[in-house]
Parts: sequence; structure tokens; C-alpha cells
Amino acid sequence: MPPVDNRIFMDHERVLNTHDANSDMASSSEPWSVEKYCERIRVEIVNETSDGMELEFDLIGVEAPIANALRRVLLAEVPTMAIEKIYMYQNTSLIQDEVLSHRLGLLPIRVDPRKFAFPLTKTIGINESGVDCDSEPPGDPKYNVIFELKVKCTKNPTAPKDATEPKDVFINSSVYSSEFTWCPIGDQETELLPHPAMVHDDILVAKLRPGQEIEARCHCVKGLGRDHAKFSPVCTATYRLLPIIKIKEEIKGEAAHLFQKSFSDGVIAINVNSNGEEVAVVQDARRDLCSRNVLIHEELASKVELSRQRDHFMFSVESSGALRSSDLVVEACKVLEEKTRDLRRLVSSVIR
Repeated sequence: MPPVDNRIFMDHERVLNTHDANSDMASSSEPWSVEKYCERIRVEIVNETSDGMELEFDLIGVEAPIANALRRVLLAEVPTMAIEKIYMYQNTSLIQDEVLSHRLGLLPIRVDPRKFAFPLTKTIGINESGVDCDSEPPGDPKYNVIFELKVKCTKNPTAPKDATEPKDVFINSSVYSSEFTWCPIGDQETELLPHPAMVHDDILVAKLRPGQEIEARCHCVKGLGRDHAKFSPVCTATYRLLPIIKIKEEIKGEAAHLFQKSFSDGVIAINVNSNGEEVAVVQDARRDLCSRNVLIHEELASKVELSRQRDHFMFSVESSGALRSSDLVVEACKVLEEKTRDLRRLVSSVIR
């Protein structure tokens, strides 16, 4: 059987060779095996920030459905902790209770969700009048993390007479996420290290003026992004195929500069050959965004071949702050593994 070209070719207005022969078992003359399939899978770390919140890696040797499954699990099925119930004792700000509660619920929290269990019952019961319970429950250290927000705006007695900025004239004119105080439950003081906190201290929650105040206690629970976006563990989780740029014919002089401008910055470089002529060369194809602008120029279109590697996925993952991006990828793989086990059990129960 002749080797299959594993590239997707990009024409001016078409994309060719999109059929995924690797995932078509009927097209292979050899029996498919899990062991051989896993042998060709590789993961290469490209870049990771010092704080671990951003990660770039290449997933090589898999098909698009598997890469997309990893991306979707990262977005929606890796659990995190988020504010679920808010007990509003005082809110005299201009923001309505329900709008303020929604804003608080979206604040990212730095706490390891693996140390908690999913809530098995409703966080709050409803009384016979259809109203939430009259008093705040104490919380359970296995299920909850509790934060308290208590801030009041007053006039600044030491403010200069000519001051006009609210931050100078008033005290606590702006309420930031740094105002939240963690309230340990049970043995959480020693069990949760480092202590839970807001991921960012500079998120603006509300603005107050003298006499206005906010007092609330926020109960966090473990949840999934598929239930609510506030539980999504990533800011972004994306992938794209590895670009391949093949120069079929030497491009010199002004054409080389035009060729360079047709791609994203850093993709094409201009070198000087042995004859002293400027020649275009591929410097870093990974930077190419596949705009195909070069194909607009008739004099250049025939000299270049644009394609993408079908089984080479360049992932970019940015954590929202609960866990490092690398930990999130590992947790996503565990979720995928459990899904495959469940599917295998279901199939086995049917075919017996």
C-alpha cells in the first residue's frame, strides 16, 4: 500500500486532502492495535511561563477528534471551585444584589479542587414559603470554602482640600477582590496549603460612596464548566495544526521582500546567497497564521506550497489560576481515560 501524504494542502480558495486516512480502519491492510497506535503519540513542551499559568505544547500522532476531545474536556470537564451561594447581609451600593452576586461568582479562586468532593445535595434548601433558608449554614470542610467580604466607604479626613479623585477623597471608594477574607472551616487551616485566596487582587468588584457598604459571606463549591462557565479552569484552550511552508523555487530580490510581507512576522527571513543576492528562506513556520496572502500574488503562488501537518496539533492552554496549566492537562487526560473506561464497560455489557 503506498504511503499516505499526511498533509492538508492549502490552495487559494480550497483546502485539499482533508480526508483523514489514519482514522479510517478499512483503508489499512494491517490489523489495528492500541500498542502500535500509542507508540507514535508524542507530547513536546514548547513553552511554559514561570508561574505555570500558560503552557504551549505539541500533541503529535493523534487525529482531530482526540485533540478536540482534550480541548473540550479542558474547557468543560476539569473541576474547579467557584462561589455558588452568597449570603448578603448588607448591600447599599448602586449594584443590585443579584448583579453583584453574579460578579462575585465569576471571580477565579486559587484553591486545589482535588481536595474537595462534589456537592451531593442542593447547597441550600428552600422552606415551605419557597424562600431560601433563613440563616447561613456553617459549611462543610469537605465541600465548601468560605470567603467574607466586609467593606464600608467613608470620607477621608486627611484628604487634601483640592483633591478630586474618589480614591483620595474617600476611603474604600473602590472594592477590589483583595478585600475578601478566607474563613477556614474545621481543619482547613492546616489541610489547605497554600491557603485559599482570590487569584487576582486587583479585580474591581464595585464602587462605593460614603455611607454605602457591602457585607456578604460567599460559599464556594466544586463544579464543572459544562454546568456554568464560572467553573471552567482555563481562560483559553486552543489548538491549531502545524503549518508547513515549502519554497519550490528560489525567490530573490524585491520578490523576496514581497514574499516576506505576505506572511506573519518572523515566518520568512531574507538571507544573502553566495552571489550577493537577497533570497527568501523559511525562518519559523510555526508563526504562520495561514492567511494564504502569498497566493494572491500570481508571480509567487507557483513558487510556494502551503500545507498543514494533519496529526501535529499545537496547543495553547492558559489557566484561570486554580491549578497550573500542566496540571490541568494531566487532569483532562485522567477524565478522558475514565470516559473510555466507562464506554468500554457499556460496550462489554451489551455484547455479552
